[in-house]
Amino acid sequence: MFVRRRLILLACALPACAIVPATAAQAATGGAPSLGARQVLSLGSGVTDPRSLASTDFDGDGRADLVAGSANGGTGMVSVLRGTGGGAFAAPLGNPYGLGGASGGVGAIAAGDINGDGRPDVLATIGSGTVSNNEVIPLSGDGTGVLSAGAGLSVPGEQLAGIALGDLDGDGDLDALTASTTAVEAEQLGIVEQTPTGLSSHGSAGATGTSLAQAVAVGDLTGDGRPDALVASANAGAGSAWVATSSGLNLTPSTPVAVGTDPVAAALADVDEDGDLDALVLDGATNVLSVLRNDGAGALTATSVLIDGLAAGTGIAAGDVNGDGHVDAVVTDGATGLAGALSGDGAGGFGSPTWGTAGAGARSPVVADLDGDGLLDVATADASGDTVSLLRNTGTPAPAGTLSAAFAPAAVGSTGPARTVTVTNPTGSTRLKVTGVQTAGAASDDFLITGDTCTGATVASGGDESCTVRVRFSPSAVGTRTATLRLRYAGSGTYDVPLSAVATAAATSDDDDTGTATTTTTTTTTTTSTTATTPVATPEIAAPKAVTQTPQATVSTTSKLILTLSLSKVTARPGAKVKVGLALGRAAKLVLRVKHAGRTVDVLRVSAREGRSTVTWDGKLGKKAAPKGTYRLDVYAVAADGRAARKSVTLTLKP
Repeated sequence: MFVRRRLILLACALPACAIVPATAAQAATGGAPSLGARQVLSLGSGVTDPRSLASTDFDGDGRADLVAGSANGGTGMVSVLRGTGGGAFAAPLGNPYGLGGASGGVGAIAAGDINGDGRPDVLATIGSGTVSNNEVIPLSGDGTGVLSAGAGLSVPGEQLAGIALGDLDGDGDLDALTASTTAVEAEQLGIVEQTPTGLSSHGSAGATGTSLAQAVAVGDLTGDGRPDALVASANAGAGSAWVATSSGLNLTPSTPVAVGTDPVAAALADVDEDGDLDALVLDGATNVLSVLRNDGAGALTATSVLIDGLAAGTGIAAGDVNGDGHVDAVVTDGATGLAGALSGDGAGGFGSPTWGTAGAGARSPVVADLDGDGLLDVATADASGDTVSLLRNTGTPAPAGTLSAAFAPAAVGSTGPARTVTVTNPTGSTRLKVTGVQTAGAASDDFLITGDTCTGATVASGGDESCTVRVRFSPSAVGTRTATLRLRYAGSGTYDVPLSAVATAAATSDDDDTGTATTTTTTTTTTTSTTATTPVATPEIAAPKAVTQTPQATVSTTSKLILTLSLSKVTARPGAKVKVGLALGRAAKLVLRVKHAGRTVDVLRVSAREGRSTVTWDGKLGKKAAPKGTYRLDVYAVAADGRAARKSVTLTLKP
């Protein structure tokens, strides 16, 4: 389901908010994000009410895993779902894992190496239930996905709603910050220090006039290299967000900035691409997404995006879902069970969402590559559905190619000036990963690739990035010559750019044709790298006997051009010169095209008289020896009257 409507921005500042239309110019963005069909993941037998979700590699296999924290009727559980590749996940480990002696349901969780042993752990908050609702519980990971609950730690406040990790004191281990829905101003932001003996409470903080903290995110908001906190507070119907700047474990709250009336989730990302972290705060009572742009020193300026179709926001995450190089926002709607991806424009603006179906009560979205294909997927904790939903990224690139100018007409046997094909990905919903380029079609050999920045390149969607291929026209026959420049890209896709040019007859030449190969060549690019070998004796294909013709004063301009080669196959060592013996019925211009893996990699031109002669290739691509493998040497002969002939030799290069 995808609908685009006119976007309205709200310019907000305390104490009032004025609506203004979105008229500012915005950077190009890619196609709409594409989320696939819902894949349901189990939390474990009998586990209910998942409240939070996070992702990391718990078992060290290089694949992303998921961990969910569930309220489970007041008996909190933590489920580890190990990724097995391709979007598949194994059954949850444990039964799943409980909280040891702690009582209450799990609310927010965070994943990271908390105890400093190099293996991911989980820090869970008690966010529901009737007892122990201000505790954090560490669950240590053993590197295989198994978790072991440790002793809980009481922190200031109550009913913890959020948690985030960061090295606040700069000692090399992760500390934690908690968000509490307390009415006590100074207890909203709890500070937890990781010490050599475990977790320790280090007090709390709160911005003046705020209460009921609902979310916390950690990152360097002031540019001093130290982690700060972004806190969203509900304030009994007058929501605000505030920065707490850190000086070690001491945090100093700033002046709050107005956001929606009921902020429920927050995330940090550089949405305007000015090099510092900005904040996104989602409202739960309205369809408002507050965008808080940072001046680099922690001062925030708020604008708000109205999200089409959002009924009850429950969570937010950020990442480049559509591959255009700009940060996108992913939101969850607990009322409809949907997850929506909003394309960012790189200037702090967002488009209308692409909605995907998640589970009932969807919340706490995770944006990560969960199937190993290089694209960011979305997962949600489904509080009412008692499941986790995976929505895989099904985006596809949409390559487009433009030719710098039409090819100029060229005479047979000549080579025209280069033209540039510029390849972009303007409307793709993911990045374009080019795996190769070649010419194809009826006259593919007449169009030479002489430069290539596309092979191996990744082109972002949206049209801001590009790669180029240089092509020259070198006709082998008279008339309109057509071919295509074919791009191959990841996912077994191909894209063709039409090529067309007109070839004229070769001009009559009075040059002294000696039949000796010239050393002037036009070389195309190749992605193969090789090392030159020690020169060896040049393999030579003996020239066939001269073609016998009836003596005549003037060569007929209508007779067929006869070209013969002495052999059809030859073997040589990499880096050695290769001589091709041939015989011509009359004088002609010769073009030798060296082809490897379906593309022309070298070209040389010579003039030859009637009778026997040889044409020699130096066995090199640029300054390096051509790598081992099978090559085809195509010999084209073009007479003064435009008559042409072609023969080929198969060349095998091996040590």
